[in-house]
Amino acid sequence: MIEITNAKQRKLFESVQVLDDCGCWVWQGQVANSGYGKTRVVDENNEIKVLSAQKASYIAFVGALPDKYLVKQSCGKRLCINPEHLTLVEV
Repeated sequence: MIEITNAKQRKLFESVQVLDDCGCWVWQGQVANSGYGKTRVVDENNEIKVLSAQKASYIAFVGALPDKYLVKQSCGKRLCINPEHLTLVEV
């Protein structure tokens, strides 16, 4: 299990349902028309931005997202934000 160590991680984790059978963290917050989760975050300039839930999870648990990359779920579930299931895909 991933360790929850800061407020951003805690906020995201409070908005998921953990599925024991596959380890997915299923997003329970807002969902975009695309079927992916979305959430509001405060960036480094204290501005509020809307990000996909998987991108917010990647940033909170792994680190900065490199330019020209998207975050995708290796498990194939659009609402999963488990950092262990997130991979980078070059665009």
